[in-house]
Amino acid sequence: MKKKIVVIVLMLLSIIIPVKAFAAEKYSTLNLEQTLEEEGIKAKFENYKETDDQIIIYLFRGKGCAYCRKFLEFLNGITDEYGKYFKLVSFETWYNEENSNLLGEISTFMNEPASGVPYIIIGDKVFGGYTESYDESIKSAIKTLYDADDKYDVFEEYEYSKKWDKILNPSNFTIIIWTICLVVASTVVIVLTNRCNTKKIVAAIENNKKATVTHEEVKETKVNNNNKTKKK
Repeated sequence: MKKKIVVIVLMLLSIIIPVKAFAAEKYSTLNLEQTLEEEGIKAKFENYKETDDQIIIYLFRGKGCAYCRKFLEFLNGITDEYGKYFKLVSFETWYNEENSNLLGEISTFMNEPASGVPYIIIGDKVFGGYTESYDESIKSAIKTLYDADDKYDVFEEYEYSKKWDKILNPSNFTIIIWTICLVVASTVVIVLTNRCNTKKIVAAIENNKKATVTHEEVKETKVNNNNKTKKK
């Protein structure tokens, strides 16, 4: 009984528990090559390409922002050595209200309020603004995230937390609890019904056995009486 209940509850939870999703795809984004082109920066790479193995650098930027441009020039300059480790997803926030709102949400989620752009995220590391003094730390963050077994992705975690917030919303949570209770109660009723039916069947079999035994005993008694009568 317990195993059946656990299996059903787990099946239910597998449906309602959120699956991680790449939320950045919902927004207007550019990759490294597109971002460089939009800022009028000539790409210094020829063999650079994006792959599924690369970690993602998230950049919130403003079109024409001088410090954003400097950061992009830095990335452009390290692609020969580090290009195999990273790819860029950039969000333009000065002319895109949706991206701008997203920056506020993501920076709050990271507990690193954004005072402006560039706002750079590599794994769980945040770089607010950009200066050349960040260069070694950025390269270290890229390599560390690339080598990690569990690669933290802020957008996956952010989307995951949003779905949990919806599930744990009082009204939604109540529905889920009642659904689980209904499933468990239904399972209990089914199991108890099956047990009752099983007991009835066993009882019927036992009664049949007793009736058979009694019949045989009566038959045997009659035979014995007849034998006694013949001897006399």
